[in-house]
Amino acid sequence: MSAAHNFGPTTLNDEVVDAFSDRVKGRVFLVTGPAHNGLGDATLRALARGHPAALLLVGRTPASYAPVVDAIKCIDSDIIVRVYGIDLNSLASVRAGATQILHENDRLDVVINSAGVMRSDLKYTLDGNEEHFQANHLGHFLLTNLLMPLLKKSDEARVVNVSSGAYVLGSGDYSDVNFKTREFDAFIAYSQSKLANVLFSQALAKRGITSYALHPGIIRGTSLQRDMPPEAIEGLFAGAKARGFVFKELSQGASTALVAALDPSLKASTGSGGVLEDCKIVETQGEGARKEGAAEELWKISEKLVGQEFAV
Repeated sequence: MSAAHNFGPTTLNDEVVDAFSDRVKGRVFLVTGPAHNGLGDATLRALARGHPAALLLVGRTPASYAPVVDAIKCIDSDIIVRVYGIDLNSLASVRAGATQILHENDRLDVVINSAGVMRSDLKYTLDGNEEHFQANHLGHFLLTNLLMPLLKKSDEARVVNVSSGAYVLGSGDYSDVNFKTREFDAFIAYSQSKLANVLFSQALAKRGITSYALHPGIIRGTSLQRDMPPEAIEGLFAGAKARGFVFKELSQGASTALVAALDPSLKASTGSGGVLEDCKIVETQGEGARKEGAAEELWKISEKLVGQEFAV
C-alpha cells in the first residue's frame, strides 16, 4: 500500500511507477492534457517506465505533442502511442474523438483526466458553456462516459480526475454554471469546476466504477495558467506562498495521480470515490463535496448539457 512505500509530498513520479510497475506493464492508459512540460506529459513519461501496452494521448493540438511521443519512445520503443486530437471545449470534437478511440482500441484500463484551464475572464465555448466548467469537467464527463464500453472490458478499470485544492471552496450549486444570472467570478468558476471533478468521482464510484479525485499540489511552469496575464499568475503564487503552501517540481507533480491510478490498496482500504493529496487518501473537505445529493445533481445537470443520459 502507498503508506508502506512512505509516499508523500516529495515523492517523485518515477518512484510511484517503479513501486507499482506490475500495475502498468501490458495495460492501456489514456491521459488528457499531454502538453509538453505539463502534468499530463510528466504522467506519461513516468508510465512509460513501467512498459504499458499502449498510451493514448488526448488533446487539442496533436502536432505539438511530438516531444512527448518522442520521449515515450526513447524510454520504450515498443509502447503503442496513439494521439487523438480532441478539444474538450467542443462536445462534437469529444464525440468524434471517442468514436475513433473506440474503433482503434480493444481495451482501456485507466483514464487520467488531467487537462484543465484557469483563466481570469469570462469565456464561453462553442457549445455555450462557461469554459472552466466545460474544459475542466463537462468534456471529461462526456469523454469518460462514451469510453465506458472499453473501460468495462478491464478487470480493474480506474478513472482518475485531477482536481485542485480549490475544490474545497466550491459551493456545489450548479444551477447557473454559465453565469447568466450572476456576476462572473473567475476563482469561483475555477473552484466549482474543480469541485465537479471530485463529485464526478463520487458519482462514478456509486455506479461501480473505481474512481478517485486528487489535488496534485502547486506546481510552477505548467500550461494551466496559459490564459491568465502574468501579473495575475504572480499574484496567485504569491498568495499561495504566503499561506504556507509547499510548491512541487514537475517531477513530483504527477505522483499523486499515479498513486490514484495504480495503488491496489486504495480500493481495499478506503473504497472508491475519495480524494488524494500528497499520495494518500485524505478527508474530503468543503460543504460542496460533502453535500448530500450533490454528485447526483451534478450528474443530471451534466447529462442535460451534453444532451445524453448514461446508464453506467
